[in-house]
Amino acid sequence: MKKRIGMVVFILIFGISLAACVNTPDEKAVVDKSEGLTEEIIIPKEDKIPKELGVPEHWQETIDKGEGFVNLSADCDIRIPDVYNTPVYSYERQSMTNKLLKKLCTYFSKGDKFYEDPAMTRSELNSQKDKMVNYKGNWGRYGGALDRKNVQEMTARMDELIEKAPESTPEHKYIDARLMAPHQTEVEYVKGWWYTRIWHEWYYDTEEKIGFTARIDKGREIDPIIRAINYDDRVGSTTGFVFSQGTFIDEKELERDYMLQKAFEYRNEEYLNYLNDKMEQTVDKTFSEEDALKEVDQILEDLTIEGLAVTDCVKAIGTMNSESWAGLDEDNLPMDVGYSIYLSPKAGDLLGYPFPRIYLYNDLPETLYAPSFLTERLRIIVTKEGIQRFEWIDISKKKDTIAENTKLLSFDQIKDRLVEHLFYANLSTLEETEGYHILYEVKSIQLRAANINAYEDPSAAWLVPVWVFDLERSLSYQTTDQSLEDLTGIDTVVLNAIDGGYVTLQFD
Repeated sequence: MKKRIGMVVFILIFGISLAACVNTPDEKAVVDKSEGLTEEIIIPKEDKIPKELGVPEHWQETIDKGEGFVNLSADCDIRIPDVYNTPVYSYERQSMTNKLLKKLCTYFSKGDKFYEDPAMTRSELNSQKDKMVNYKGNWGRYGGALDRKNVQEMTARMDELIEKAPESTPEHKYIDARLMAPHQTEVEYVKGWWYTRIWHEWYYDTEEKIGFTARIDKGREIDPIIRAINYDDRVGSTTGFVFSQGTFIDEKELERDYMLQKAFEYRNEEYLNYLNDKMEQTVDKTFSEEDALKEVDQILEDLTIEGLAVTDCVKAIGTMNSESWAGLDEDNLPMDVGYSIYLSPKAGDLLGYPFPRIYLYNDLPETLYAPSFLTERLRIIVTKEGIQRFEWIDISKKKDTIAENTKLLSFDQIKDRLVEHLFYANLSTLEETEGYHILYEVKSIQLRAANINAYEDPSAAWLVPVWVFDLERSLSYQTTDQSLEDLTGIDTVVLNAIDGGYVTLQFD
């Protein structure tokens, strides 16, 4: 007899989707067993001697906890550069004022006018419906029997839109760049919660003037779209701005999609392999990585964006002339190629780490940190033709310096905390442990900086040093008459490097 269970609640963070659901933490929502930073943790700035953390160049070890219940296996290189200073900074959310909105919109419009995002026509919606019900492109992930109910529900919402859709595209209704009540696009209505690349359903549940959606009249087959939002404690939103032209995907996103394919046994491997082939085959020798980085430097200078540093620069492909809900699915679609540059705040010798995914557990008997907003992040996709995407999320501003430098736990202490966390996390998700064996294989390790809740300042967040562990998990269950299929997936565990506390999020 085979048996399957759900290990944890698994939520993906794409753009600002998760941050939007986060409540400002209070005494009931956040278990913070720290008491700020004690005197022995705060140390002077250091310019000559790097921290001695005891990090091995190659970590090879097996650690067992709970008599085989949890097993951690490591056999990987660790590439951590010399670290001298690990400060703690306090950040607060920056408002998307009409002044800032106009500045950003003016920069990307280059003098062209804005118009309301028009309703999709009946034929456009029918074309998207055909791709959805036939599982084309990235709709293939819904091809499994368990997911077809989701497609049926989305098809019903699509039919609602088709019934009232116009036969032709209406004339442009020009508007000014100013905050107004939020606007929900058709794809967001149809896909609902699952459309988490940029926005989330909370965005449409208010009439407060905190949003802006518009097309820029450039006379193209597909005009670029701008989305903006202001933070509002009453609805739980955080500040963000997106400019997008067409449809693009980069190597990091493709790698993530392969991970999801493996973890959830999605049925879109053929489409992902197609994208992978296109990623390898599409080349532009006239536009280099250095060209893209120079353009990003110029963008930051033009918009006076400071305090961010490049964390990744990867290849990106896509098209300026399609916004298909199925992704880059069209036959013989000509591909543009460029680079996707990721940026995050710099804290001393560490770079910010925005959560790509998060796991929610029942109460854990350990120190938990839950920020009211995530680490600021900026992604810019640039091709030879210019900016194709500018995604600036959880826009923040530095409020204070809590400590210029901090003492960190040794690597031996951190790996012990990692195993303890994995043990507690699995205890919280299983009603019984007998017969279960959970194996974690360490895939990568980073020393970064991430937001946690600020001590005695619920509206702010502290950017603190953190260890980030990517782990491949497999689970087995064996008794005399039952067996459990292996469940594999990538877990990411983020631990406060100062005290080993687990960094997570809180939700409604």
